[in-house]
Amino acid sequence: MEPVTPETKPTAKSGRRVILYIGADPKRDGSMFYLNLFWCLMTIGQQHGVEMIPVIDLRPSSQNSLPPPDIARIRSEGPVDGLVGFMVHPAMTVWMEETGLPWTVHAAGKSTHYVDFDYSEMVRVSLRRLADLGCKSAGLMVPSYWPDAAFLEDVDAVSQETGVAVNYEWILVSRESQEVSGYAHLSSLWDMKNRPEGLIVFPDRAARGVVSAILEKRIQVPGELRLILHRNAESPYVVPLPCDWIEVSVNAVASALLDNLKTVWAGAPMRRQRLQLNLVKGQG
Repeated sequence: MEPVTPETKPTAKSGRRVILYIGADPKRDGSMFYLNLFWCLMTIGQQHGVEMIPVIDLRPSSQNSLPPPDIARIRSEGPVDGLVGFMVHPAMTVWMEETGLPWTVHAAGKSTHYVDFDYSEMVRVSLRRLADLGCKSAGLMVPSYWPDAAFLEDVDAVSQETGVAVNYEWILVSRESQEVSGYAHLSSLWDMKNRPEGLIVFPDRAARGVVSAILEKRIQVPGELRLILHRNAESPYVVPLPCDWIEVSVNAVASALLDNLKTVWAGAPMRRQRLQLNLVKGQG
């Protein structure tokens, strides 16, 4: 008989226990998406009989390449069946793997443990929509981790398919996708001699800055520029301009993360999940 350890000893509870790791303070990040994702994971876990135990890592970023002390404490208190994380970077996933627990995170990457959105499909859907609206060219405003070689190849392929030109000078990236960067990028885009007829903006925080710059410069929408903006279904915002939306929901992310753990609990290998984004047509 195997020795009884804190990881294997029986518990009075019939449900499973899962650590919910948040790699930074979501309030400090200022993103309603992460706050909504936290509550959605807590709720879905409860609905499926899974106790979600939150660990918010408030340590300096120089220290979070090691597991927070709370992980060991929680495991000493009873069996832990998995770990779910968001607001993480690759160094954190190293110690997650070393825990020996089934783990999955909301992050951009190719690991089978990752759940994220299919950004190439987002561009494909958006460019097709702009083509239907008569646009011959389009720009992209995206986070800096998107435009790798594979992403640019996908953009080129969809550009040729739809006939909507996407010049690389119109692909504007920012490490900090905040309102300030959106405002600055739209201003620099409009200072160019050749401007695109359409613009796809992700994420929503950058989109707010874009809208501020458009209003300040009195750019005619949709006459001079057609917009497709990102928003989260759980935290929509008002834009006083005609536009279409690329919409995501925390429900899909939370469900996919829990499904990854359920897959392992059922004895099957985990797989990378790339979630679809929904195009919501506006009045543009």
